[in-house]
Amino acid sequence: MLDAAVKRLPRFLMDIAPIQRLIGGQGRLRLVEDAYSGDHPGRERAVPALGTAQCAELAHAAVRSQTETMALLRAWHDQGRSWPDIYLQGIGPAARLAGSWWEADCMDFASVSIAVARLQVAVCELSPEFLLSARPVTGAPKRLLQVNLSSQHTLGGLMAAEFFRLGGWAVQVVHGLEPGEWVDALSSDWFDVLGLGLAVEAQLPSLQAALPRLRSASANPGIKIMLGGPLLQQRPELVRALRADFSASSADEAVALADRWVAVGI
Repeated sequence: MLDAAVKRLPRFLMDIAPIQRLIGGQGRLRLVEDAYSGDHPGRERAVPALGTAQCAELAHAAVRSQTETMALLRAWHDQGRSWPDIYLQGIGPAARLAGSWWEADCMDFASVSIAVARLQVAVCELSPEFLLSARPVTGAPKRLLQVNLSSQHTLGGLMAAEFFRLGGWAVQVVHGLEPGEWVDALSSDWFDVLGLGLAVEAQLPSLQAALPRLRSASANPGIKIMLGGPLLQQRPELVRALRADFSASSADEAVALADRWVAVGI
């Protein structure tokens, strides 16, 4: 299974870059301050957030084996960290860190690809536990159509879908569809948000031509369009240029913004 996963990751930079956008920069790895000083009977001390050292440990574990990867993630959880925190502060940054090692010639391409593949497998295996605390759905759930513009599964897109499900959304993920197929999907079913990740400039022309058609063909005339991916980090003006509605810098922020846009209808 791992060999097959690695083969689906030949374009490593396209897979790593959405993670950099969705999970956010180093500013998100802020330490949780010790909330209490001195002795406070019956009150536990806050668990420190995961930092660069822990992310490096996870990246190296992912290079070595799936077993070590899962053991370390579960150890962090046993120490009192939530799965969302582990995803945001650990898994995503570990993949980004491994990518930076490859760019700096500190780790070879194959090792980094294997590490990212194993982190993706970990997210899949942990999904039932991650979603145990999913927000209860009352009435008709909000629905997201998440389109991965390439045919490959990416860790960033996978994590985004998990956070939307955690927030009570119904998520449908499709890969590598042509714009005409997006129109068919949106016209035949109701979706509150269409999520698109931009990785490379080459994706812009077809997307720019397709978005007006998508809005007009959507069964939901008020559908919101959310953009993500590395190009948004480099070119935030694309949200306006493509006439999308909003973008997000992390998976949890994407859910919060989507909830607000759908609820307010702005």
